[in-house]
Amino acid sequence: MSATAAVTPSSSGPTGKLRLITYLSPGIPIQLFETILHYLEEVTGREGYIIQESRWSGPPAERVDLFTSDDVDIGFMCSTGFMRLQNEKNGYVELCKAAPVHIHPKGQNRPIYFSDVIIDSSNKTKYKEFQDLKGHKWAYNDQLSLSGNLIVLKHLKQMGVNANFFGNIIHSGSHLKSIDMVLDHTVDAAAIDSNTLTAYFRNKPHMKDRLTTITSFGPLPIYPIVFNSRLPGEVKDKITQALIDMNKNPKWRAKLLAEGVSGYVSIDMSLFDIETEIRDLVKGLSIAAAYY
Repeated sequence: MSATAAVTPSSSGPTGKLRLITYLSPGIPIQLFETILHYLEEVTGREGYIIQESRWSGPPAERVDLFTSDDVDIGFMCSTGFMRLQNEKNGYVELCKAAPVHIHPKGQNRPIYFSDVIIDSSNKTKYKEFQDLKGHKWAYNDQLSLSGNLIVLKHLKQMGVNANFFGNIIHSGSHLKSIDMVLDHTVDAAAIDSNTLTAYFRNKPHMKDRLTTITSFGPLPIYPIVFNSRLPGEVKDKITQALIDMNKNPKWRAKLLAEGVSGYVSIDMSLFDIETEIRDLVKGLSIAAAYY
């Protein structure tokens, strides 16, 4: 469904709709957000639907966002998009103070994720650590991607080098396309959102032996859930608490675990200080690439 589809105006009554949008699929499978929608319908008594917008990882800067235009009630987006709206003092965007805990070996039950640097497993003896990628082919998903680019620029700066460290750089357009480029040897390596990689292996377990993670950068703040500030306060509070309580229900806990999420925890804006620090560190740095 397109993000420009007609939608019903929000309602403060008990029969109001829940209009959701995710900018995170297909990298994060749509089934996770459908599970959340089904749960919130049950909790709130409101019927809902979800828009999947795969062209961007958050509201594009050149368009009026769907919170301002009052076309959505709840959004799932990258932290970069959310922070831009916050910095612009967008009064229609409000952080939901509950965030998912995705399962990761380094996660420690925190609302974070990582940037996993992957190679084709056939090159394991050639590329044992990140420094071995010097002069080789690299793919990244997006200039503004925290996990696919910015955290890499930070690491390069800490090494005392810049993007010229790589021999050739290709803009893939998405984490999934970066994975494909590593597998077909278009590039030698790429930095992938750890949750996207986990979901990829969950859906394609036969590919686990084909890819090797040589290092992980992070932690990074998990993708925020964002409210339209026009939603009634009691509805926002109910949804926030319901998400935190979601894994206490055996049925819904099982559904979350099937999508690689152990539950939801309380957060506040301080979670995103990590991103601010990274952005400040890489200010003025960029990555040049050929586009595919």
